[in-house]
Parts: sequence; C-alpha cells; structure tokens
Amino acid sequence: MDIKPLSDYPRDAVDRLLNVIHLFRDIRATSEWQYDVLLKRSRLVSLQAGEQLLNAGDVDQWVYFLLRGELHVQMDAEASTSAPIADRPLAVIRPGELFGDLSMLLAEPRSATVVASSGSRDTQVLGVDCTLFSDLDDFSLLHLPTKLVFYRNMVHSLRWKLEVYRSKYPQHQLADSHRKLKLYTGPKNCRGELVALSEQARDLARILLSWNAEFGSGELMDDESDMSDFLESMLS
Repeated sequence: MDIKPLSDYPRDAVDRLLNVIHLFRDIRATSEWQYDVLLKRSRLVSLQAGEQLLNAGDVDQWVYFLLRGELHVQMDAEASTSAPIADRPLAVIRPGELFGDLSMLLAEPRSATVVASSGSRDTQVLGVDCTLFSDLDDFSLLHLPTKLVFYRNMVHSLRWKLEVYRSKYPQHQLADSHRKLKLYTGPKNCRGELVALSEQARDLARILLSWNAEFGSGELMDDESDMSDFLESMLS
C-alpha cells in the first residue's frame, strides 16, 4: 500500500481528479480557500490486488472515496453464522462511492474489513481526515457553509444506501426506518440546520449498521442467486 499527500501531485491534476467527487466539487464552489484546507487533510492511497485498506475494529476519523479499481467489504467470518456467505463480500465498492463514514459519524470501531479486489491491478482511493468536521462549534478552519455541505453529502449518501436495502427487502422490519426519521424544517444555512443534519446522519448510520449486521449474518440471503441479485442492486 502506497500513501501520499495530495501535495505530492500537480495541483491541476488533483483538481481534475476531485472534480468528479460531489463533496469536493460542492465545497470548492462554496470557497476555494476551504477547498484548499480540505486538500491539506487528504491523501491518495494506492492498493495492489488483495491488499487491505481498512480493518474491522480500527478506530479513526477517515472517510474514503474510491477513484479507481474495485473494493470488497467483508464481515468478520467468525461472527457469521453462515460460512459460505462469510466468504463473500458484504458489498462491492465501485469508483465514485463513499465509504468509511459509519465509523466516523458514530465514533465507533470499524465493523467491516475493506480490501482491494483480487481482480484489480491498481486500486486508488482518496482518504479525507474528517476530524475537522466533528466539532460543530469550531469554525476556525472549516466554516459553517463547508460543514453544511459535508453533512448534506453524508445524509444523501446514507439515504441512498438505505434505499438499496429497502428496494431489495421492502417487507423487512427495517425497510421504512430511515423514512420515518424527522426531517429538518427550520431555517436553512444556519447552525440549527448543521446540528440537525449531523444528528440525522448518525441516526441513518445506526440504521445502516443494523442492515449490515443482518446481511453479514447471512440471514437475509435465501440462496446464491439472491446474493448475486443483491450485489447487482448495490451497483445500479
């Protein structure tokens, strides 16, 4: 695994690379200076086939975006009640997807291991140190508009992932959980909205962890074709 700060690369190349990521594009549109602050807290990680990026049980505040290649999310095989399911990925991460956000939002150890696919020769990942976003009252480096962009992106990403589960298992007891969460209806672009978005992101993260725990146990999978169908829905 090769880890380099973004400062090691030409700025124009970095800008082109990050322009495809909504978070960076939205923050740059808000403030070039805030964009620069975030770049200084980011790094590029290159992985060879089979290399681990994240390990279950790790504790940190990094969130990741896959830029190139393919990653597999794996549950702890010992925690699974079904060996064949444990050998399969919980999910497949493709370019453009955000991951690692659950641990960051909930300040809990990572619940899964993420490895580069055995079929990916060169996997490239962008890592962002999100400690700057954790204190909702500290605007010394990242201002309110920037933190609002971040948490809006987190909420959008989590809701998308939960909708994937809901579309596959509409009768499951968790299917409508995220839709029952109260949405913020107060004034926009203020600290009140920031707090509400942060709380909503954490609530969504807890629901997603519950889904992942059931999927990882193998109880949601009827057979091998069901697993295949689900993974395809994750990528659609």
